[in-house]
Amino acid sequence: MKKLSLFLIIFFIGCSNAPTDVVATSAGKLQGYEKNNTNYFLGIPFAEAPVGDLRWQAPKAIKNWDGVKITQEVGPACMQPTNVGNTAFLDFMLNGFGLAWYEKFIINTLALFGSTFEESNFSEDCLFLNVIAPKNAKNLPVMFWIHGGASRFGSGGDSIYLTSRFAEKDVILVTVNYRLGSLGWFSHPALSQESEKGVSGNYGSLDMIAALNWVKRNINSFGGNPENVTIFGESAGGQAVGTLLSSPLSKGLFHKAISQSGSGILTSRSLKNGLQRRSAESIGEELSEYFGIKNDENVLLNLRNIPAKDFMQISNLEKDNELIGSVAQVVDGYVFPNKFEEAFKNKSTHNIPYITGFNANEGTTLVPLIFPEKDFELLFKDETWLDEFWKILMEGYEGEIPDAVESYVTSMKLKKYDAAAQIWGDIWFGGPAYYSAQKRSDDDLETYMYFFERSVPSERQTVGATHALELSYLFGSFFPFVARDAWDEELSEIMLNDWTEFAKTGKPKGDWPKFSSAKPIVKIYGDSVYEAQLKENKVFEALADYIDRN
Repeated sequence: MKKLSLFLIIFFIGCSNAPTDVVATSAGKLQGYEKNNTNYFLGIPFAEAPVGDLRWQAPKAIKNWDGVKITQEVGPACMQPTNVGNTAFLDFMLNGFGLAWYEKFIINTLALFGSTFEESNFSEDCLFLNVIAPKNAKNLPVMFWIHGGASRFGSGGDSIYLTSRFAEKDVILVTVNYRLGSLGWFSHPALSQESEKGVSGNYGSLDMIAALNWVKRNINSFGGNPENVTIFGESAGGQAVGTLLSSPLSKGLFHKAISQSGSGILTSRSLKNGLQRRSAESIGEELSEYFGIKNDENVLLNLRNIPAKDFMQISNLEKDNELIGSVAQVVDGYVFPNKFEEAFKNKSTHNIPYITGFNANEGTTLVPLIFPEKDFELLFKDETWLDEFWKILMEGYEGEIPDAVESYVTSMKLKKYDAAAQIWGDIWFGGPAYYSAQKRSDDDLETYMYFFERSVPSERQTVGATHALELSYLFGSFFPFVARDAWDEELSEIMLNDWTEFAKTGKPKGDWPKFSSAKPIVKIYGDSVYEAQLKENKVFEALADYIDRN
């Protein structure tokens, strides 16, 4: 695999790439490579390695270096499981596109999502970012990408993101790594006691904030404007964007934001008090106990002596999901002072232009990861399946299923597993996106909403506009063998123009109106592009109202 990866790097980068001019940053000089009038600076360290005593601490400023650091290869991805998550998600996606076995094999071998990398490509020393800029850039807008992966998988160095398309639109693209899983979000009373702020967790978010501070200090050296930064992300990255909107530590570090299929709504977890869901510290204590660590004066020393790879995944799948897979941003009173539902409701998000949105069929590739069909049939056996499914999805929330949701599920006329996949995506992505747009617009904060409904143009596809499908259009990184036609190429260009125009001016292109409760018009990307009210608008209004009542 290592030889294959090296071959692919040589094949795609080529041997004739010229070195860039040397760039001076606050920590030292860098040199990347130039290809087709685009400069690539890859694997730039933006903080000290969070290892040893720095594990579960806020990122520390990178030490200065002498000479010129060559930044022509991405840094290691942050520690994560290598046999689940993105690998399984990619398989479900490719199956849903209707590909043949050999086509899927080739795509998995190319590792477009970095999902089949060897363990040597992952490290606890992973705080790196990448800058892709037009050659001779001057004072250009910056787009700061936060990758998805359930806050547990992925990398800013995944090849799907390392595109020159943004540079071709006179925008500088920055992609970033952040700590994942138990290394990124672990809370524990001893860690909170150790902290000057009395908090723990949110290390992944603090990494993002440190990288944004790096951009503020250094992006002008690459031709970027530190006063014109747009953060954008998808899934866990969209959630990161939505939550960073409410952090006082990030204020002034970005000036526009885009959340794709993620918001932070429905995921709030408090540091100490259970509120609607179990507290982050209690989860951390149980994970510590799982490793046999006594809660004494040596608890942190013993936890930090556990090899990083042991924190990535535990063998009991139910415990793994409960203790590692379900933990991300924590409402701690410092990084995040407010529950995210409250932040959007009470005008506590930054007063900047914001785009939020979701895909038409988010759950078609995600529900099989969480509820394999055989398990689903055992859990939900009769006509009351929706009531039981709702209780699981809305853990900690009170109230009956809205009538509009029940009617919607009935109207689908699908078998219950397929209906569950559809409503799961609508609840977890559609409702929160609608809520956040509604609440910001009610507070007169400039907000726009989109809806992506384009499916792969193939009779063999079965997943519709599934989770993350819009990334291929935005980044132009279409999978080989997956059907597409001339409209897909045009739609890709339209989306990129919309995103980059928003980054440049804070205003979307064309006739895309601001979202409002009175006129809930969204921009729809499908078999055509147009502005309209969502077809199932009453369902999303009902979901937003349900969130509001809780």
